Amino acid sequence: MDAPDITAPTALLLVSHSAALAEATEALIRQMTGTRVAIARAAGAGPGGRDLGTDPMAIVAAAESLPAACGAIVVLMDIGSALLSADMARDLMPAGVRARLHLSPAAFVEGALAAALAAAAGLPVERVLAEAENGLAAKRADIAPSAPQPQPKPMPSPATTTATARRAVTLADPAGLHLRPAAAFVTVAAGYDADIRLTANGRSARADSLTALLTLDAAAGATVTIEASGPQAEAAVAALATLLAQAPEAPPPDLPAPPATGPIPVSPGRVAGPLHVVDRAPLAIPDHPAPDRDAARIRLRAAIDATFGRLSAGPPIMAAQATLLHDPALVDAAYAAIQDAGLNEAAAWWRAVLSTHARYGALDAPYLRARGQDVIEVGRAVLQRLLPGTGPRDLAVGPAPCILLVDTLTAAEAASLPASVIGVLDRQGGATSHAAILLRGAGIPALAGVTLDPVPRTVAFDGASGEIVPDPDPATARRFQSPPSPAPAAGPSVLPLRDGTGLELWANVGTVRESLAAAAAGAHGIGLARTEILFLDRPDAPAEAEQAERIAALLAPFRGRPVVVRALDAGADKPIPFLALDPEDNPALGVRGLRALLRRPAFFRTHLRAILRAGGAHDLRIMLPMVTVAEEMRAARGILADACREAGTPIPPLGAMIEVPAAALRIEDLVAETDFFSIGTNDLTQYVMAAERGRQDFAAFADAAHPAVIDLCAHVVRHANGRSVSVCGEAAGDPRAARLLVAAGIRRLSMAATRLGAIRAAFAA
Repeated sequence: MDAPDITAPTALLLVSHSAALAEATEALIRQMTGTRVAIARAAGAGPGGRDLGTDPMAIVAAAESLPAACGAIVVLMDIGSALLSADMARDLMPAGVRARLHLSPAAFVEGALAAALAAAAGLPVERVLAEAENGLAAKRADIAPSAPQPQPKPMPSPATTTATARRAVTLADPAGLHLRPAAAFVTVAAGYDADIRLTANGRSARADSLTALLTLDAAAGATVTIEASGPQAEAAVAALATLLAQAPEAPPPDLPAPPATGPIPVSPGRVAGPLHVVDRAPLAIPDHPAPDRDAARIRLRAAIDATFGRLSAGPPIMAAQATLLHDPALVDAAYAAIQDAGLNEAAAWWRAVLSTHARYGALDAPYLRARGQDVIEVGRAVLQRLLPGTGPRDLAVGPAPCILLVDTLTAAEAASLPASVIGVLDRQGGATSHAAILLRGAGIPALAGVTLDPVPRTVAFDGASGEIVPDPDPATARRFQSPPSPAPAAGPSVLPLRDGTGLELWANVGTVRESLAAAAAGAHGIGLARTEILFLDRPDAPAEAEQAERIAALLAPFRGRPVVVRALDAGADKPIPFLALDPEDNPALGVRGLRALLRRPAFFRTHLRAILRAGGAHDLRIMLPMVTVAEEMRAARGILADACREAGTPIPPLGAMIEVPAAALRIEDLVAETDFFSIGTNDLTQYVMAAERGRQDFAAFADAAHPAVIDLCAHVVRHANGRSVSVCGEAAGDPRAARLLVAAGIRRLSMAATRLGAIRAAFAA
């Protein structure tokens, strides 16, 4: 991993009885400060730090590992003997290191975070220590809001400053001035030569004090006043006003208000069919006290960390839910229930989950209330780690079409519904839950807030209007079955072009449902089978047989037809826990795609054997993601040859995804090692335009139809030496971009099945 970009003059040393706690604290700090602060950890005891305890010699080694350029080292300690060990370690250190050491009495997590933010802002060590000790101020203010507040320091007299500026601004962040925007405020303010204050709710805070800013309790929509004096006062106020007035990402708009009574429209579509009822077994939370409170906290921390790793590696919606597991209001409440009430870890966790869920339920905004269901979902996910027998419920859906009646469909369940589910009725849920978003994306009709008493055998409903008919007669059922399906209509797989050539239409698939839809829509073949989607939620590496079985199911609808299977594309926005890749400051430019696979050759070879087994009934081609240079293709071809020899199969065509500008510009270097090329316009556009694809404020740059991107695609076609060149990014399904790609020489487009109709229509005109 590259060396961190250290800029802060003060470093931190985290001393804890628990290696997991110290690691999690550093992770939290990194989310706020990036790599600007040098941090070392001395945590745990025994081999690998697996036991609880502290080791003076480990503290000495950690302190000596910090860069000498950091003139001061602030030591944060958790409990008890950590202070004794740190004090002993200080006596054992070389004089030069000992002189830089400052032991802080601050609370471990809150103090470390406050100290890191102060250090990142370049404040002197005295201020870093003061911020650390004041790290609990925000929490104290929330618990005892009537406590007297520190009086603001008056602004310097105009006579002593070169300029003053003042501006009122309305907070745009939907969560108000919470930790992340407050941290950004501190960081931006530190870059200006000015004395800056922020005033809200009749209180004032210095811009270099994170804890003071948080105690302002400024909510979304509140008017706050920024004041500054000094040489750069005007520029500072302008920059900070822009920061506070810009929402990071607006929540989705509320759907039209549902009827006063009756079901809530969730996902449009009309459907009728037999009802399949899924009930969730009641939770059996043990009520015995924790025999060892420290051990209970450790078990809970381990369960939270494991759950966070699994969810954050999943689809974006599940990754968003995972962030709740870093919410101090939730986690600290559970720890307090263990420490203060003596509850066991499962009971303490569930108490905190229900309490947090209730707070969300009391909010006015429907979007925010819906986040309460996310709390329940991640809460149950942690319980699965703590308690045997509380795993995900089995939907037990057979192959026949049916409509699910459930008590709160989870996002994980919505993301993996079998193709036989044609509709969903949720007794609870809502239109803004993450499950609802996934159902709409999949085109599955759904209603929430449904009451069916008695429960019918069959049902018909309209997901747009909320109309529902239990046990419909045949005529009514037919009315709800028309139009029959939102699935794309079948059409030609090759479109004739005016120059006498043909444009092949292929499909991108990542689930069996998508594969079935693509086959029904008449796709020529699978142009991109995303194998990583099958394994995103796996903390352990799947065996070869399981990989082969799941990939075979993905390919089955295209039996006998050409299929392009992309080897597992890990890294960046698709982390795969079982590959154990190191965290990176800029993962989009790090170990991802083929780079990651080549670092795990044993898994790579097993994965290729699984693909070979799965593709036996098909015209199989294998494609490698994120190729940069010919040497990578040469190494991968050698591993593929070994896998084919072990599997007893001939070597299939091997292709490269062109996503890196270097690969596109030097495409002729790859020809000798590559049988075909496929341009991934999503990442290629990101790299060509230097615009992160997930940032909404960069949408104007993230345009695959930009001349720079199209010219690069044309360059690949011209220099591919007769190798086939396809496009499998989102641009392939965009009529405007598709026309430009065809003009550039592309004759094979691979897209989502739902876009096939639009592309056919565009080239029929």
